[in-house]
Amino acid sequence: MTEERLREIDPQSSIVDFDPLAGQYDQWYETAEGRQFDRLEKKAFRRLIGKAEKGESMLEVGTGTGWWSQFFGELGYQVTGVDVAPKMVEIARSKNIPNARFEKADGHKLPFSDHSFSASAAVTTLEFTREPETVVREMVRCTKTGGKLFLGVLNRDAPLNKERKEKGEGVFAPARFFTVHEIQALLAPYGKPVIKQCAFSLSLRMPNSIAGIADDLQALLKMSSGAFIAARVDL
Repeated sequence: MTEERLREIDPQSSIVDFDPLAGQYDQWYETAEGRQFDRLEKKAFRRLIGKAEKGESMLEVGTGTGWWSQFFGELGYQVTGVDVAPKMVEIARSKNIPNARFEKADGHKLPFSDHSFSASAAVTTLEFTREPETVVREMVRCTKTGGKLFLGVLNRDAPLNKERKEKGEGVFAPARFFTVHEIQALLAPYGKPVIKQCAFSLSLRMPNSIAGIADDLQALLKMSSGAFIAARVDL
């Protein structure tokens, strides 16, 4: 990616301008690697989330093209997705995803009243924010007492993500990956976080029929190399 595409779009917002990538963003999910990642990540999230009760609302920060918004909507949430990149929001709206609406907003200063949503979520969003702590604090502010906050981040300890950083290419070059310990520390002020790792390197190379079982086994063995960290905290 050129330096122009990585230009700062707002000193308090994203460290990457995703607008030039919006039209091609979903293509990765159509690859074999992308499909396998998606299956394993969503499996981990289903276990954390369960089924939303009728009428529960969710604020999704860094919604992108709405890929995860559709997933959250299928679980029963009424999703309000926000993103700082206008073209991402435009594409998300064009999909007409049931139970979801989208608007442009900065996660560092969310335009919602306190305690407006039953839950909040951010998936592969904090990696590209200038102040992750501020974004999480804003998500908590907008979530009802007794609600839930969900995070999905890329694991800095995973071999795959180390390779991505070493290559220093594309959106991963400036991104900040997180360790399990860092996510625990980030969420600790708001409650006791529940952490699930997934998308281990071995699982990603396996057939669909056994990839999930392999992921579960590696998580049971408390391996720290899952490429994706899913987390929940009950507020």
